[in-house]
Amino acid sequence: MLFGGRGDNGGHYCSDRCQQAGNLLAMSRHVSEAQIGHVVRQIHQGKCPKCGGPGPVDVHKAYRIWSALLLTSWSTSPALSCKRCGVKRQLGSIAFSGVFGWWGFPWGIGGTPLQIGRNIVDMACGPQPDQPSAMLYKMARLQAGANLIQESQRVAAPPVLAGPTAPPPLPKPKSPPPPNDDERFKPKSDWQVPSQKTQA
Repeated sequence: MLFGGRGDNGGHYCSDRCQQAGNLLAMSRHVSEAQIGHVVRQIHQGKCPKCGGPGPVDVHKAYRIWSALLLTSWSTSPALSCKRCGVKRQLGSIAFSGVFGWWGFPWGIGGTPLQIGRNIVDMACGPQPDQPSAMLYKMARLQAGANLIQESQRVAAPPVLAGPTAPPPLPKPKSPPPPNDDERFKPKSDWQVPSQKTQA
């Protein structure tokens, strides 16, 4: 990009999301291609994360558009799923765009058939069942980069120290034994009955 955007040591990016993806891809270079290929094969031959059915699993894109007078918004939504779940999302995007895409000028009128056509092309010529797509490899690299960043943050985090503990309570002092010459603690038999003087 010539104007705007943001940059760092890894390059120049159009947005924060693009910068984050670029940093993850740069981090994933520390992972070998053999490890990336192993992860891709596990995903491709595994179960669909949407329906739980059998694979092959790959990245399927759905294209949408909606318009309101002078405002038009279109999007591309990739998702990891089997072919059947991917086609369901694309059919839903075709129906959504067919209902809400036409109501803007000029981009809604021109963009709606374009987005609908993209869904039809992806349904017919999307990821092949016998070979993982380039998008699946990219997703695996992004995940590998995110895992490396989380691992480095976990290693670099300082250990959590326990807080100061309160000192143990002091033992209660024992009361001293009563003195032997205290009249209150002498048996009654030792008490002296005071003598009464008689008057003559």
